Amino acid sequence: MEHVYSMAADSRRASRVELRQPHPGLLEFELAAVAPEPPGPGEVTVQVFAAGLNFPDLLTAIGLSAAYFEDPPRPGLECAGVVVAAGPGVTEFEAGARVVGVVEGAFASTVNVPATSVMPVPDQMDFAQAATLPVAFLTAWYGLVRQAGVRRGERLLIHSAAGGVGSAALAIARLRGAEVLATAGTDEKRKHLRELGVRHVMDSRSPDFGDETMAATGGEGVDVVLNSLTGEMLRRGLELLRVRGRFVEIGKRDIMADSALGLAPFRNSLSLHSVDLRLLISHCPDLIGELLGELAPLFAAGALAPLPYTPFPVTRADSAFRKMMSGRHIGKIVLTFA
Repeated sequence: MEHVYSMAADSRRASRVELRQPHPGLLEFELAAVAPEPPGPGEVTVQVFAAGLNFPDLLTAIGLSAAYFEDPPRPGLECAGVVVAAGPGVTEFEAGARVVGVVEGAFASTVNVPATSVMPVPDQMDFAQAATLPVAFLTAWYGLVRQAGVRRGERLLIHSAAGGVGSAALAIARLRGAEVLATAGTDEKRKHLRELGVRHVMDSRSPDFGDETMAATGGEGVDVVLNSLTGEMLRRGLELLRVRGRFVEIGKRDIMADSALGLAPFRNSLSLHSVDLRLLISHCPDLIGELLGELAPLFAAGALAPLPYTPFPVTRADSAFRKMMSGRHIGKIVLTFA
C-alpha cells in the first residue's frame, strides 16, 4: 500500500504545522495546520529545524505504547531550532538563539519549551547534529554518571551500544576513563563498534554474551551494566556484576510487565537503577536543567560530539519510522523540517 501524505490547504501559510497520524497503528502521517499558542511563563517558542526520533515514538505509532507507558507519550521528545519568542520571566534566551532541548510534542514546526529544558547549540553543530543530543545523552549521563557513578578504570558493559543511548554511553564512558565491553544486534553494528575501537564486542541477541564477558574479564565480571535487554538476558546481565556492581535499566518491557527478578545476585552488594527520561522531563524539570547544564560545556568544548544519524525530511516520516522498526540504523534517526 502506498503511504500518502496530506497537508491542509492553508498549512503553507500557517505559522505552525504538526505531524499527525490519522489512523493509529498504521504508519501513515500527515502535516496538519494548527493554531499556534504563545509561550507561557518560563517558556520559549522554538522554530524547529530538526527533531530526533525515539523508541517511545515508534511504540506510540504502532499502537503498543499502552504496554510500556501508563499514559502514552505525545510523539516527539527532542528538537533543535531557533528561539522566535520568549515568555514572561525568560531572560537567558532571546529571539534568534540557536537551541536544542526536550519537550513532548516536538514533531511540529514550532513548539513551546520550558527554558530550563533547552541549551545552546554549539557553533560547530548544525541543527540535525544537535537533535541527536538531548534524549540519548541525558539518559546515558543520568544513568551512568548520576546514578551509577562510573569511574576511571571501571568496566562497563553497554548493551545495544550502536543505538542512540548506547552511542552516547560509549562516549561518556570514554570521557570518564572506563573500559567498555559492548553488544549489538547485527554484524554491521558490531563492525561499527570495532571500528570505533571497542575491543570486546558481542551479540546482543545471544545469551553467549555472558560467558564471553566473563572470559574477556578473566572471570571477574564488570562494574556497571547499561541494560536494554529483556527476560533471561536481563537476568544474565545481573550475574555479570562484581562486588558493588551497578545495574542501570533503560528498558521498559520487564518493568511494565512486573517481571520477577531473583535477589541472589544482590548478595554482592549490588544496586539497581532505572531511567525513564520522559518521567524525569515531566516530573523533575529542575533536574533536567541541571543535567543540561553539566552537558552543555562538554558539547561546546567538543569533549562530547553529535551521534551518527540518518536524516529524513518530515514529509517522509513513514520511512523514518520504518527504518527504526527494522532495527538496522546506527545512532539516531532525525526528522528535518524545511
